[in-house]
Amino acid sequence: MKHKKAIGILGGMGPEASVYMYRRLIELSVEKFGVKNNDEFPEIILQSIPVPDFISRMKEKQKALEMLEERVIQLNKLDINCLAIACNTAHLLLPALRKVSKVPFISMIDKVVEAVRKDKRKKIGIIGTPMTTKSKLYQNVLEKKGITVVVPTDTQLKTQEKIIRNVIAGKLLKSDTKKLRQIANSLQKKGAEGIILGCTEIPLVFPKKYALPVFNSVDILSLALLHNYYK
Repeated sequence: MKHKKAIGILGGMGPEASVYMYRRLIELSVEKFGVKNNDEFPEIILQSIPVPDFISRMKEKQKALEMLEERVIQLNKLDINCLAIACNTAHLLLPALRKVSKVPFISMIDKVVEAVRKDKRKKIGIIGTPMTTKSKLYQNVLEKKGITVVVPTDTQLKTQEKIIRNVIAGKLLKSDTKKLRQIANSLQKKGAEGIILGCTEIPLVFPKKYALPVFNSVDILSLALLHNYYK
């Protein structure tokens, strides 16, 4: 098989989500690209970086950026085709990280928005961290594309943060799945035609089956990375 440059992933935000993304890359290689042999799977360099938590604390953002910038510079020295971040909230740092990288980044946010547009949704709900939601990371891009955004209440955001922290701590609770279903139902009542899982921890506890189309940010980014790899 012709040598292909590796996929580079900045992970560890949190570790459970990074493991999930790695697993989906392998599974989707088989499901969507017909991989059968060991040497056909993509080379993946996953860096699990213990950056300080800034899913709700902006003051930790600068320290996280410095750590990620250093790792991007290191990864640029390897034989890598592209870089990605296995975290929605960390995309707040993407513009700065792109400035120190010679290797192109594939944006999770942009790829999710493309998927929503392709599915012709006009009004979409978002479930994510307080930082992702309040910074309008998705809203700013979606609204430019003419897509109306529905977001959870402040109380629901606090509930989501607790659920996300449970996943980071390795706790996948049925009670949290029930809470997420209730939040998604409330977004549907507000007119949402689909739900973006805008946090990489959320797919681990979101209901496996839901009444509306679900845009799983991990799956969408993973597919984009694989398309880029196998092209």
